[in-house]
Amino acid sequence: MSFERLRILLIVAFMLVSLVPLASLGYKVISQGESLIKEKASSYLEGLSERNADVIKGFMLEKEDGLKKLSDIICIFGFNSTILKTHFKKMKAQYNPYIGFFVLDKSGKSVFSTMDVSIDSAMLQSIDESTHSGMGTYIKEIFMFTIGQDQIPALLICTSILAESKEGCGHLCALVDFRLIGSLLRKSNIEITGEVYLVDTKGSFLSASRFGAKALKDNISMNSIAGKKQGLYETIDYRGERVLQAYQKVDGFPWYVIADQDMAEILNRIKALGREAIAYGMITALVVFGLALFISTIIVNILKAKYQYEKELEFQVIQKEKLASLGLLTSGIAHELNTPFANALLYTQIAKEELEESGFKNKIIQQRLSTVVDEVKQGSKIIRNLLDFSRHTQSEARSTDVNKTLIKLMRIAGPHCTSNKIKVEKELENNMPDIKADASTLQAILTNLVANATEAMPNGGILRLKTRYVPVLKTIKIEIADTGLGISKDELNKIFNPFFTTKKQGEGTGLGLFISHEMARKLGGDIKVISSTENVSINSGTVFTVELPTE
Repeated sequence: MSFERLRILLIVAFMLVSLVPLASLGYKVISQGESLIKEKASSYLEGLSERNADVIKGFMLEKEDGLKKLSDIICIFGFNSTILKTHFKKMKAQYNPYIGFFVLDKSGKSVFSTMDVSIDSAMLQSIDESTHSGMGTYIKEIFMFTIGQDQIPALLICTSILAESKEGCGHLCALVDFRLIGSLLRKSNIEITGEVYLVDTKGSFLSASRFGAKALKDNISMNSIAGKKQGLYETIDYRGERVLQAYQKVDGFPWYVIADQDMAEILNRIKALGREAIAYGMITALVVFGLALFISTIIVNILKAKYQYEKELEFQVIQKEKLASLGLLTSGIAHELNTPFANALLYTQIAKEELEESGFKNKIIQQRLSTVVDEVKQGSKIIRNLLDFSRHTQSEARSTDVNKTLIKLMRIAGPHCTSNKIKVEKELENNMPDIKADASTLQAILTNLVANATEAMPNGGILRLKTRYVPVLKTIKIEIADTGLGISKDELNKIFNPFFTTKKQGEGTGLGLFISHEMARKLGGDIKVISSTENVSINSGTVFTVELPTE
């Protein structure tokens, strides 16, 4: 499984564990919120209808009581027009709903009136029957009354005028403007679509509604209300809208107060709650996703680091096995090469001696034979160094002049540098002490570093060679610098690892720097490197510093 896939799985798992319970909780809260909002709306509508029913009942009782008190005054003072006018004027001023008053005698004849109105005989008969039956007060159904060009809903209230013998001697009637009830109910309108209105038992509007229903002209269905005192239900109202409707009967009167509100508006509050819950849920999801990404990244990075560490250990084990095999192979090759080198040296020396004994005086041949002897001895030393390296032993230490070894090396490498447009700059400190190392070992180390420097400058450049002595550390430092392409930061930490190479496959074994580094360490020294590439610095290049002790 890839680490990126693991990261995605961790994020998904983290979000599922976190968001599923949160989503369940949110669903539960929204569901309960719906119930609470419906319960709140229902309770409010029921309370509104009940309160307004009580207000209307109180209004009507107040009008009846006022009319009875006025009839008592008439009983005391009689049908005195002046006194009646004064009291009627005060009543009308104090109680705004009154349109006017009139007094009928026992025979039904109008004896006094504050307005021009005629009462039909049927109404008088019903008034008389009501008062004689003990009802005392008669309230006619609401009807349309004409004032000038306007028709308004009005209510006729009549009460008996009693003589000292407690017999009826006439009737006192008042005409009440019922628009006041409509205005009173409209003050209880709810939000945008809620309204309160009054209807009779037949469903006829007794007050104008908020949305255009007219008094005594429009009506509603009473199928769900008939015969009941109060209740709550969902229905289709006179506008064709689905509403939640509460009703309350006005005690003592054949009227119902209706309070309703559109279900769409009630549900909008639920939808608003849902939208808020979704918004909070999305914010929470983003926060959870950020935390999941952060935590999963930390976990994956830890696992990746452990995985790479284990791979590195595995690689090191493989490399050590390779080095062990290489050591055995090198030891075998060194033993095999020692014999032919020894034979070549022996026969070359014999040939040289025989030429000298025979009196052969050709100096060129003698010189060439001496060169062959020197090279065979140098080859033997290299084989011995390889054998010592493979056995992890150090050959007998000898003193070597660093500057001489470096100059000798550049005599051989100089022509190669010139042909490749590489300029060699030398800064060698004079009078330095010798280092404790075999010349062949030092030459092998420097040869490898110089070869790498020249290969790093395929298009030419500058090769700088510098030596200096550090008395405090009793160490000689040899710097080999190039102006090549440089080594990247990632590769810089691996260049001394065995079998690591930046060259193309088949062009390098990855052992040169490793062997040089190991040789320097066996001599008690070290090799350090700094490098910069073209992407990091304008002046790219690499500097190898070989540090070797003088004691």
